[in-house]
Amino acid sequence: MASLVVIEGPAQGAHFPLVEPLVSIGREDTCTFQLLDPYVSRRHLQVKLDARLGKHVAGDYRSGNGVYVNGKEIVLDTPLNDGDVIRIGGSTIMFLAGEHPDAATAIAEAKKMGEWKRSTLLHKP
Repeated sequence: MASLVVIEGPAQGAHFPLVEPLVSIGREDTCTFQLLDPYVSRRHLQVKLDARLGKHVAGDYRSGNGVYVNGKEIVLDTPLNDGDVIRIGGSTIMFLAGEHPDAATAIAEAKKMGEWKRSTLLHKP
């Protein structure tokens, strides 16, 4: 089952398994997953399984600060691929398409996928 992992922001380390075909994310307690980030709208992001495409898509609930997938603001439902990074408010969320039995393995996979961001500094004498 696919999942979302918060990799930066106030809820860093949170794991949201995508058990339902449509989930909502925002500050409001009626959202499937509540994200208490002051820059996230009450209902900010939806992630749904698109049966036609056979994959999950991200959509903006007309939020105040927008939804960004891999650094690009989206206006239409956008298909998600394994390792895609979603930015809402002050939070960064990674989409994981594979099976992860628990939060610890999902977070470990997100960290592994996020290693591309790291840079190595060479110190010359």
